[in-house]
Amino acid sequence: MPPVLSTWSWRLERVAGGRTVLTRSQAATAARDLVNDRAAHPEAYVGYEDEFGAAVASLGVLSTQQNRRDDLLAVLATERRVRERDAPDANIAPAVRSRTSAAAEHDRVPRGLPDPLDRWVHRLIRHRNGMKHIDPVEAARAEVELRSEAVLHPGVYRYSVVASYFERVLRELGELATGSR
Repeated sequence: MPPVLSTWSWRLERVAGGRTVLTRSQAATAARDLVNDRAAHPEAYVGYEDEFGAAVASLGVLSTQQNRRDDLLAVLATERRVRERDAPDANIAPAVRSRTSAAAEHDRVPRGLPDPLDRWVHRLIRHRNGMKHIDPVEAARAEVELRSEAVLHPGVYRYSVVASYFERVLRELGELATGSR
């Protein structure tokens, strides 16, 4: 197998397995590299037409999809625009709901949730009650962290109680991460 095709086939397997990420621009560049390498060394690609076609097709799909890095960059750009629009020394009062005791809601959270999930369940409770502010970038990073944790320990996050809390936390973090765009 030609070295360039071998390298990108291996990387695409890692992307499919969730072990690495390719940005849209990386995927577009890789597809161009493969096409150019095949044009420069057509004899090396004899017998590898299927692999070549699959790699170029996969890279084409990846080059058009939104990905996590793009989401984070969009959130950062939105925050920067908001900061630039407002005066640098302006004191912006955060939207504050009437603060009520969240103890009952905290008490309803079952014991035995994995630590990262438990931490974010309680932070989101405080956020919903106006006691804690969570930035969109922080929410996006937390969502990525929790997804990685679930991949590393799939058995812990599968049973019903943890799975239901996990899905709700991911949904809320996703809404916070993309809400200001």
